[in-house]
Amino acid sequence: MIRIVTLAAVSLSLAVSAQELPEEADPSEEHTERGELERIVVSAIPIRRSKLESAQPVDVLTGERLDERRGVTLGETLMKEPGVHSTAYGPGAGRPVIRGLGGGRVRVLEDSLPSVDVSAQSDDHAVSVEPMLIDRIEILRGPATLLFGSGAVGGVVNVIDNRIPEQAAERALEGRFELRGNSVADERTGVLRLDGGSGRWAWNISGTWRDAEDYEIPGHAEASNFGEEEGHEDEGVDEDEVFGVLPNSFVQSKSGSAGLSWIGSRGFFGISLKQYETEYGIPAPHAHDDEGEDDHNDHGLNAVRYDLLAEDENGHEEEEDVFIDLEQTRWDAKGALDDPLPGFTRATLRISYSDYMHAERDVAGGHAEEDGDEHDEGDEHGAEGAHTIFDVEARNARLEMAHRPVAGWRGALGLQFDDQTLSAVGEEAYIPDGDTRSWAVFALEEKETGPLTWTLGGRLERNEIEVDELLGHADHEHEDDHGDEHEDENGSDGPLRRSFTTVSASAGILWRIDQRWQTSLNYSYAERAPSQGDLYANGPHAATFTFERGSTDLDEEITNGLDLIVHHHGEDFDLEASLFYNALGDFIYLDETGEELDGLPLRQTRQEDATFYGGELLGVWHLPQTPAGHFDLRAGYDWVRAELDSGENLPRISPARYIAGVDWHRGDLRGSLEYQHVRSARHLAPEEDPTGGYDMLDFNLSYFFRLGGAELEVFGRLNNLLDEEARVHTSFLKNFAPLPGRNIGLGLRGRF
Repeated sequence: MIRIVTLAAVSLSLAVSAQELPEEADPSEEHTERGELERIVVSAIPIRRSKLESAQPVDVLTGERLDERRGVTLGETLMKEPGVHSTAYGPGAGRPVIRGLGGGRVRVLEDSLPSVDVSAQSDDHAVSVEPMLIDRIEILRGPATLLFGSGAVGGVVNVIDNRIPEQAAERALEGRFELRGNSVADERTGVLRLDGGSGRWAWNISGTWRDAEDYEIPGHAEASNFGEEEGHEDEGVDEDEVFGVLPNSFVQSKSGSAGLSWIGSRGFFGISLKQYETEYGIPAPHAHDDEGEDDHNDHGLNAVRYDLLAEDENGHEEEEDVFIDLEQTRWDAKGALDDPLPGFTRATLRISYSDYMHAERDVAGGHAEEDGDEHDEGDEHGAEGAHTIFDVEARNARLEMAHRPVAGWRGALGLQFDDQTLSAVGEEAYIPDGDTRSWAVFALEEKETGPLTWTLGGRLERNEIEVDELLGHADHEHEDDHGDEHEDENGSDGPLRRSFTTVSASAGILWRIDQRWQTSLNYSYAERAPSQGDLYANGPHAATFTFERGSTDLDEEITNGLDLIVHHHGEDFDLEASLFYNALGDFIYLDETGEELDGLPLRQTRQEDATFYGGELLGVWHLPQTPAGHFDLRAGYDWVRAELDSGENLPRISPARYIAGVDWHRGDLRGSLEYQHVRSARHLAPEEDPTGGYDMLDFNLSYFFRLGGAELEVFGRLNNLLDEEARVHTSFLKNFAPLPGRNIGLGLRGRF
């Protein structure tokens, strides 16, 4: 497959270069990102505004830029956007990290309702969203995030796939497809989407499949500086063998959805069904307590050995791979009605029901490919059974009512209800079974006074968390003291319940200086309730290589945030610069205790004030038209710092990053070259390993043409042209799983 992809890429390059460049397209017909952003309404904001009209900090990824960015995971798709990084837990699991905050503080939505999974609980758990089917991604920061829950203080990522049609079909049948492959993992991916309708009925059917093997890496899997400070050397496993290919980094997935809507003169109502399945390897070692090593308490995480070792039936040690088998079934209903009641212009109701399950399975001796077999669903990669199963059932509903202006204020009121039941069973079930429910009312209002736009928002939310019983894990050295301590802290056995009432509010002002320049200042106050894991976790967490213990007496986390944004939008130059400052009172985090439990470093949930601050900068220069085509130059920079009030840095905070690129198009040809420099991580938490910086160079080229009634695009990609060893500081796997090496990709997409 590698030879085929490489040969095809070379052939494409020769074919394109041999062609005479097509005639220039009419500039009035050329698609521009600026025009697209002027038209697209940000659906996550109840007040229907485009990105350029909104007073809220929001980014929109769509069109050609989204096509170039699409990856296997949502985190990979967004990790080059300003202020956004990824947890990068192997190729199958990657969740967005926004301005240094991740997990439950970043809410992932599907058309304004939660994407139901357990990715916020652990970085090795995938987000149940297929990037290949997304039409648009909205990234919200600052005050607008309060509309979607007190937990969304870091940001909101809203994905739109339009599987419920909202407008009548223009044709009885139309569709689009995409086929792509790459050399670095022998990936094969296919997408098919069909849209159609008749009269007042409109429908949508779509599906994807993906098969990718273990990906190639530039050098060794383990970082050369890992464990140097403690003077540990590798024992047992010869790390020199883990070179060139990252073991157990395969991904297989498939998804399908169908939607049907009735379109009326004043609104619509539709339903949809989505099925998402994926299997992906976890290229991470399991914690293993080597005999004779008893100094972990002195060195924390850096000194712990992580070997892929397990004992077989005869007591011999052998390598053990772990993969996750994930399934989600989701039903959605959505309706909208114009002029539903006196004083209101539009009502929008969204309802969803989701059933999610993933099983963590062991495969002794490596996955099936090592025996010459392809990954096959039927044999489940030779798994003998799941050792841990997570099961989630969720019901979500959201009502938004946009009202007519009142004393110059226009906006929307809303109600939201979320109910999620979590069950975890198995060896690594570190969170007890329980139910989390929330009820909320919210509002967002705007008023224009000349060049100024004033914004006010608020949310009142009630959260209830109930667990059946506490988990009990005992260690041969700590069974008495720690076990009793945890029981005293949480009370007697039996159902436990915590309730929180949180209030969030925001205020902002937008000043349109002239037709090109505008600036805005936003303040937000948010109260975040602790999560089920924050309160009741008690067990070994393999993804973080630690033993995690929650605290049932946690208080609400309180955030006071400021956002300053300067925006310039002109014919020749676009600029967006932002600074942010977030003071988090009673910040909830896992603290290293310096102790050990079940052979793992013990981390206890604690609260301490913390500060996050930083900024993002993005500029685009539109160069004059030339005979060679049209060129846009891009340059960007982002940075974030995060510190506890004690002066300690928080771990896994993304280092500063520079991005520069050029976009080109001439007629039916377009291309881009992008360079990214990520600085080495210098502001480290205690006992945190340093991470080296890296340079990433990517190239994209595509050619549009027509064949019959179809519009087709052949595209090629060259990723990591420098074959750089790149390790993501925000990832728990930075010492064991570098990003893929040099990659050649080729694909075909079309509309018909």
